This record gives sequence, structure tokens and C-alpha cells, in this order.
Amino acid sequence: MNRIAERKIVVRKTEPGMSPFWDYIGMRELKIEDGYAELRIDITPDLLQRRGVVHGGVLATLIDGVIGSAVRSTLTDELGSATVELKVNYIRPAKGEYLIAKSKLTYRGGTLAVGQAEVFDSEGTLTAIGTATFMILKKR
Repeated sequence: MNRIAERKIVVRKTEPGMSPFWDYIGMRELKIEDGYAELRIDITPDLLQRRGVVHGGVLATLIDGVIGSAVRSTLTDELGSATVELKVNYIRPAKGEYLIAKSKLTYRGGTLAVGQAEVFDSEGTLTAIGTATFMILKKR
């Protein structure tokens, strides 16, 4: 049996109380499994910039979070991860009731993972895309 098949991965959703920042902005996982994740955030007035659309930092946070969740779905309990690179392309203003981010890993090595994400508004319109690289770390 190879090392990959021997990994014991128990995927746990990020529940309220586990990430104070996620709680603060209302970000939550909908789905997380085997290199794939989906997150949702309800659009509230606190997330808007002066022109009445979602602030770009919220979209970047959503992309970072959804790719991070996809990475976490591949980790054993002894491993963690940290973002080392993030790139966002803003396609159009994000507005509506909520945003959904979907991510899949395109590469998962021993020390690095790379993922891609798309963010859609409540009408199903693509608002942003992004990529991120995460370093795989042993927990202390």
C-alpha cells in the first residue's frame, strides 16, 4: 500500500467558534471533500464599499478561504497549511443577497498545494476568480 492510501483524513467543517474572523464576516463552508470546497457569505451592509457593492477584500478573503478549505480536505490531523500566494481577478461588481465560492485543487504535493476558485453572486453571475498556493506544514 502506498503512503497516500495510508493517510487517515477526517474532514471537519469549520463550525461557528472555530474561526473568529469567519464568524465576524459570516463566511461558512457548505461543502468540503477530497480537494474540493464551497463557501457562502451573505452580503450585509458591513461588507460593502462606498459604491454599494461588495468590497474587493471580501472577495479575496472568500477565495483564500475556499481554497484553504479544499487544501484542508486533503490533510491528516498532523498537518496544517498557510497561504503563501494569492491572486484575484475581479470580473464584475459583486452584489445581491449572497456569494458562493467554489474551489478545486489543481496540484497537491508534499509541501505545496495550488488551487483555483470562482465566486458567484446570488444570480449565478461570475464576479471573481482566483488562485492560491498553500504551504503544507506539520503542526507543532
